[in-house]
Amino acid sequence: MMRRSFEHVLKSNSKTFYIASKLLPKYIRNDVFKVYSFCRLYDDNVDLDRQDDTNDLEEYILKLGIDGSVIRELKNGINSDINRSGIDDIDDLLKYSYKVAGCVGLMMCDVLSIKDSLARYYAIDLGIAMQLTNICRDVFIDYRDGRIYLPSTLLSGNEISTMTDDEILKVVTKLIKLADEYYNSALNGIVYIPIRSRFSILYALRLYQAIGHKILRHKDKYFKEKINTTFFEKISVFIKTSFEFSSMFFRLSAKRKHNKNLHKSLHGLPYVNEAV
Repeated sequence: MMRRSFEHVLKSNSKTFYIASKLLPKYIRNDVFKVYSFCRLYDDNVDLDRQDDTNDLEEYILKLGIDGSVIRELKNGINSDINRSGIDDIDDLLKYSYKVAGCVGLMMCDVLSIKDSLARYYAIDLGIAMQLTNICRDVFIDYRDGRIYLPSTLLSGNEISTMTDDEILKVVTKLIKLADEYYNSALNGIVYIPIRSRFSILYALRLYQAIGHKILRHKDKYFKEKINTTFFEKISVFIKTSFEFSSMFFRLSAKRKHNKNLHKSLHGLPYVNEAV
């Protein structure tokens, strides 16, 4: 598969991340496309019962220095969607989000040549936040496909089909606010990213976060259409992120201590912040 094809996999499956990735240095983009393609194709093999060969891609990303245990956890998370009956509680949701998205954050640390081990805590948080956003956006698409990622404890034992709009929105709102906790933590990790890649990741963070905030602003549309940011909204986020980035760049950015409570559900998983 040529580089253009790897790029197409990202562009056709995640326009939000694709836009942000185009702001990365050219020498990094190809590896980013390959990492994403591996994750996407492996996921499609499970979700869509496809048979794409991902072995060569896996061997390639291993050569980038990505820890094999992280790839195993990613695959375990994706494989758990086979015959999935649901998510038990918030802890279960956070573990799942770590595996299918936090692990992608960890992989990106190696692609971006981020050396400080503390940066991995924030990369995990960004992945979790983005996955929570995806889950909130895609509740009805997932339900149609026979998957429910809203925790059973928040649903109070009810089926989504029997819940009122207000009841569903209450659960979704709680998860969007939870995602914001992880986005806010991830912001503290921007300082660890090499300067040439920093704006791209900050922009990706704000673009994804904007999806959740749009759901909260347009609750009437939530039950009628899939919520995404428009072209003009992406431009608006870009401008706001540019000002934010300038502020970050021109002030001394102290490295803040990571809140290990955000990882209390992730005990025993690679690179999480927990007492040893």
